[in-house]
Amino acid sequence: MGNTKFTVVAHGGSGSDSEHCGGTEEAVHACYKASQMDASLVHSVARAVCVLEDDGRFNAGAGAHARENGTVEHDAAIMDSVGCFGAVAVLEGFNNPILTAEAVSETEYRLLAGKGAAEFARERKMEPTRHHSIPGGGKDFSTPPTTDTVGCVATDGATFVAALSTGGMAGAHYGRVGDVPIIGSGLYAGPKGAVAATGDGEAIMMKMTAYRTYQLIEKGGKPKEILNEVVGWFSSVDAFGLILVTPEGFAGGSNRSMAWSSGEFY
Repeated sequence: MGNTKFTVVAHGGSGSDSEHCGGTEEAVHACYKASQMDASLVHSVARAVCVLEDDGRFNAGAGAHARENGTVEHDAAIMDSVGCFGAVAVLEGFNNPILTAEAVSETEYRLLAGKGAAEFARERKMEPTRHHSIPGGGKDFSTPPTTDTVGCVATDGATFVAALSTGGMAGAHYGRVGDVPIIGSGLYAGPKGAVAATGDGEAIMMKMTAYRTYQLIEKGGKPKEILNEVVGWFSSVDAFGLILVTPEGFAGGSNRSMAWSSGEFY
């Protein structure tokens, strides 16, 4: 990799806080470690998200929220700046939905959902989940969970990648899909940078948040200024957080608390 700067930013979701930073820091280092083992940038970012999915404290993978009927349904997506995109929605039964999304990106498909996504994951021998449905629901949603969608963005100086994973809205109707697997809503990557959002999925979708953020990057905006502008699109009622990386640097922040970590490596 020579003197090329490798930059990684990972977030633990809107509502996470400093107590969760150990997880986001581990994710950053997992991404860089994978890159040093000759993994592609896409797979390196997927490994970072796997760390957050396996942590158990975040709304993704092992820590994913249950739906109103007790099922645990995952959405995940990954995208790079040179034409790669893969996503899954309403995926049940597998530990690391981001790896299934990555596998989808290697096919002629871009998004698989529900039983079709699960069948695809089984065919690709993805690891079955330790997380089971809760009969009759059974979770107490009177106190909302504190964390939301997790994500990672990275660049190796030539390519940009963004990835997200989530269990979705706690207590939502089964089958609900948010912004995560929708290209340009929760995430976007292009030749000028990468963006990964978190928060109120419906609000993020309605604003086409990730792609509009990327347009600001294309116009030459500075990362911190872009972050502040985009956060301002959301009212205090709508939880929202964002990380982005550009050739000029990176930024992260939220209108709530949000654990995020970054690393620059040479």
